Amino acid sequence: MDKVDTIERTITVASPIAKVWEAITVAEHLAAWFGDSADIDLRPGGVFRVGWSEYEYMTEAIVEVVDEPTTFAYRWDAGTSEDGTMWTTRVTFTLDESAGMTTITVVESGLSQLPDDVYATTLRENTSGWESELGDLERHLVAVVA
Repeated sequence: MDKVDTIERTITVASPIAKVWEAITVAEHLAAWFGDSADIDLRPGGVFRVGWSEYEYMTEAIVEVVDEPTTFAYRWDAGTSEDGTMWTTRVTFTLDESAGMTTITVVESGLSQLPDDVYATTLRENTSGWESELGDLERHLVAVVA
């Protein structure tokens, strides 16, 4: 099976980069658009948790890159294979501001190293998930900046 390694989504919002940075790195903002609960220790090696009560699910990630205000990356749970091995992927947010607009690019990478059973589920769920979450982020930013 040929596997893609990344899911990439880009949106451009009418928000200053500082507001977008807060939205993706401050627990209060994360809980408003990315799940409904969040906790973050914003430093490399810090723990980042986000939960979705509607699914009774919480995931934990390890922060890898904090380069304010342009790059935020973490490694999170991509699933567990039948033998009990936990697999991870890396999520990187890259921000670029121009003329009062901020372009947000999200890349989830490392998918190709996942075993087939984990790969299929992660690719399907996270491809649609990032579409949904970025829509939620855009709506949150409109409400915060307004």
